[in-house]
Amino acid sequence: MSILGVKLSDLTARLSDVWDFLLPFGTDSRLHWTGLSAFLIIGSCVYLAKRRTLSRDGYTGIQNFLVPTQLYRTASSWLDVKIYFANKIFAPLNSLVFLTVFSGCAAGILSLASATPSAEDTGSASLWPLILATLLSALATDLAYYFTHRASHEVSWLWPFHKVHHSAEVLTPLTAKRNHPVFDLLLKAVTGLLGGTMAGIIFALTGTYELHAMLGLGAFILLFNLMGGALRHSHIWLDYGPVLDRIFISPAQHQIHHSRAPRHHDRNYGLIFALWDWAFGTLYIPDGQEKLEFGIADSLGQAEAQPHNSLVDAYTVPFREAASMLSVPRMSRQETGS
Repeated sequence: MSILGVKLSDLTARLSDVWDFLLPFGTDSRLHWTGLSAFLIIGSCVYLAKRRTLSRDGYTGIQNFLVPTQLYRTASSWLDVKIYFANKIFAPLNSLVFLTVFSGCAAGILSLASATPSAEDTGSASLWPLILATLLSALATDLAYYFTHRASHEVSWLWPFHKVHHSAEVLTPLTAKRNHPVFDLLLKAVTGLLGGTMAGIIFALTGTYELHAMLGLGAFILLFNLMGGALRHSHIWLDYGPVLDRIFISPAQHQIHHSRAPRHHDRNYGLIFALWDWAFGTLYIPDGQEKLEFGIADSLGQAEAQPHNSLVDAYTVPFREAASMLSVPRMSRQETGS
């Protein structure tokens, strides 16, 4: 299909290039234009379906509902912005760690299998092996996220670093980037470990190497964006229902993960797939919309004072808290009131 002699695919690519230049969110981000477009479309549909109820909650129109100033002008939202830009400094290190671990694990598996990639091996695989490789790689990288995320909640000295993310008192799409550099670095290392291992296994079994398939990107990231990935950190409730909630983590399920309510603590760790939470007993499926309050709370649901009032606090406080917890190794999150 073409528009004024320009192929639609070429036009889409040009628009994507312009967007990436103005707002450099890559295609692997829910803040890519595909994710934000789905945010606006799905959010508008939610508003139209519930506008009478929403007007009673103080949302005076669709624009105010989609981008409520009472949320976006808070100190919590401003800290999201600061952390996002400050973390850009660590992007090269994160990439280096991921690529080093990924390639090392893949090479290790190939060595054990006595398989060696060649120029001919790096060509495109046939359709079905490629689809299977993409699915397996996506599952492997998602499992890496589940393990890293769960460990960051349950290992006492890791929790302070992930606590930066959970100290957000309001959720906006940029809250997804509110991570301490230590958490990001750990996630890259674990993703490289499981992703690289899966890449080596797939090559050993099929004799083909397709980078996008091995990383599990592309189709699954697009699907994640179109299913409302950017809504996960927002005030907009979108639940997939009891059946799909066992396969995919809905935006509502991730919002529940951020809830201060005791029944929601340490639930719904998954990124894309709910399969891991289902398999390991951490899945929470809502029965209708729930009223949620965000931020740090103890095991009884009592709100904790905001520990991250500045960018400096967000970066330094976790190291002090982690050092304190390492000095008392048996201390749990519940005992420390986090």
